[in-house]
Amino acid sequence: MRLPRRASLLLLALLLTPAATAHAESAWVVWKHSYEVWVDGNKNNHLRDVAWRKASKTSTKSDCNDRALSEARAEYDTLTGKGVRATLAGTDVGFDQRGTRFTHGYRRFECWPDSVDPRRAKER
Repeated sequence: MRLPRRASLLLLALLLTPAATAHAESAWVVWKHSYEVWVDGNKNNHLRDVAWRKASKTSTKSDCNDRALSEARAEYDTLTGKGVRATLAGTDVGFDQRGTRFTHGYRRFECWPDSVDPRRAKER
């Protein structure tokens, strides 16, 4: 009676291993999420989603996180190099905008598995 039970457990383990390995080895994408905020007279924030764009693709989540940090740093350097007042906090870049009522712009660099599209995930 013990032999069939062990055999079934071994078979189950063998069947589950490729699924776990496939998820662990899946590629990751750095997404650049751009959005704007306007604060009205009552100090209420109004958010306007601008765009989601793929910035880069990596093979591991840790590489993706490192790449998101470097993308944010590059964005910050580009903005400040143009004389734009900007802030950098991790993978979030904030900056002042002129000529629009949405006075603050933001770029957030996020890591998502390549099988997930955050534009659709946020709609739910």
